[in-house]
Parts: sequence; structure tokens; C-alpha cells
Amino acid sequence: MRITVDAPRPVWDDFEFALDCADRELRSYYDTATGEVCVTGPFEDDPGERERIDADPARYLEIGHLDGRTEHEWMARFSQGVDDEKLRARLERALSGPKPFRRFKDTLLAEPGARERWFAFRDGLVKQWIEQWFEARDLAVGAPPAWWATKQTD
Repeated sequence: MRITVDAPRPVWDDFEFALDCADRELRSYYDTATGEVCVTGPFEDDPGERERIDADPARYLEIGHLDGRTEHEWMARFSQGVDDEKLRARLERALSGPKPFRRFKDTLLAEPGARERWFAFRDGLVKQWIEQWFEARDLAVGAPPAWWATKQTD
């Protein structure tokens, strides 16, 4: 991630929320001038938001949502790394059947430690996805996210 003092400072929590938002009717855009995340949809807080985005489309970049294929790949990667053979087999079975997302989550409900590790694993991948989003668009930021400093010292 490229840090430049005069670049906008992204609102990292809003960006992460936009990426992870389950409501597919909402569209989120990164404002390259301010670092804010703008949300449009049927019940937007600011009814003029869509018009501002349409008036200056080069300024606003759509963030998009995490797609199901990516989420499924992450779950499969997590499952492969589970040390407990029985739990690993149950997770892999959950992912290969119908309704894999629900079954994966249900399997982890009975395993609080594994469930906590899953959320930490997924959180790291979400943050990596965000960094790659900025890198792919060659966008500089005025301040790195809080997690980035921690990552750099690992």
C-alpha cells in the first residue's frame, strides 16, 4: 500500500463494512478525493448521493461485495488448515454439500475455539483483499489502516 501525505485518508471501517455488506441492493463507492465511502440504494441516507456519483464518475470507484466464490475458497483454505481431523472432515463435508455457507457456520457453532480462529482468519483475508483493492488501482492513501502497522511488525 502506497502512503502519501497529501492523499485522502480512507475511512477504513466504512470501507470494510461496504465490502462485507450482505445487502446486495446497496452499492458502495470510494470517494478518491475525500476517502469516504458513499452508499447508494433504495433507502440511502442522502438522496443526492447517486446524483453526485453520476456527475463525477471518475472520482468514485465502486467497492463491490465479496463474492460467494471467494468466501467459499477462504472457507476451504481454513478447513484445510484445521488440525483436528474430525472437525476438518466435517467442515470439508459441509462445504461440499448443499447450502455450504450455512452448514460451515453451523459446524463452527459447536466449536467455539475453531469459530474464533475462523473469524480471525477471515478478518485477515478481508484486510488483505482491501489492500489489494487499493494496490490494483494504484491509489495512494494519506494514512494506513490500523491493522497495517501491526502487520508490518509481524
